[in-house]
Amino acid sequence: MSHTFGVVVNYFSKPNHPISVKYSVQFALSLLKNCPEVTEIVLSDGSENPDDQLRNFCDSLNMRYLHSGKILSFPEGYNAGVQQLTTEWIVTMASDVYVTPTTFTAIDQFISQHKNPKQIGCLIPYLSKSDLPTQQYTNTMLSRNCQSPGMTFNLNVFRREVYDLVGGMTQDYTGNFNDFEMCLKLRENNLKVYLVGDSYAVHYGQLTLKFGSNTSVDQDKNKFYSNHPHLFERNGLWDMRFNHFFESKSMRSLYTLRNLLPRQLKQKYTVLLLKLAPLLQRS
Repeated sequence: MSHTFGVVVNYFSKPNHPISVKYSVQFALSLLKNCPEVTEIVLSDGSENPDDQLRNFCDSLNMRYLHSGKILSFPEGYNAGVQQLTTEWIVTMASDVYVTPTTFTAIDQFISQHKNPKQIGCLIPYLSKSDLPTQQYTNTMLSRNCQSPGMTFNLNVFRREVYDLVGGMTQDYTGNFNDFEMCLKLRENNLKVYLVGDSYAVHYGQLTLKFGSNTSVDQDKNKFYSNHPHLFERNGLWDMRFNHFFESKSMRSLYTLRNLLPRQLKQKYTVLLLKLAPLLQRS
């Protein structure tokens, strides 16, 4: 059984942003047309003013352009776009992610071959650039199906009923730690995040941050650890206590060795463990 996907691409632009920001989203959208599994595409524009050029571009490719008449935060833009999709499987995608013709083919196959698809909380591909070391493509040996200890909101696949079950993307954060909040909500419902070994996409990374965005790292970080103080661990990656997200006993045991290391090595050790997750935490 093959599966089809509806994709919402989130976009935000300010007057001082370079033209590459707009060209990037146009390129990202056009590449989605090379994926036969993608049947619906929505561009959710969270900028202050609508963009007629982007609207016309979307019309020319039989996509929907959505502008809510006001500035939308990162999660608001995604949630608004998801509401326009009708497919069982929905995808949230950043405007600087460029898929290949087989990105969704591999995800479709993973779903079809999974013993218990109802256990799937979120599916993510390997990326050319990712803040989460596990998701960063290194080589084919480490690009395997695995239970991921986290996710980044760059390209994420959900069953619609799962996205609705957890209340969509939380709007408590402006665009940082939304991913870990989603992981926690999925775990609360006994749902898992999987990295799909044969699925790959290019991620440009930080295309708009240099010129200003509608997110605040410090605000989100303070709020996240205020809500989840048990996850705070100084000198960790993002000050995160990652053993909470490890499924395998071996990874949790290896994580405890971190306490024996000097402060300057603790974060590097965590990164190494996260890179090894595809070998130690198979799906």
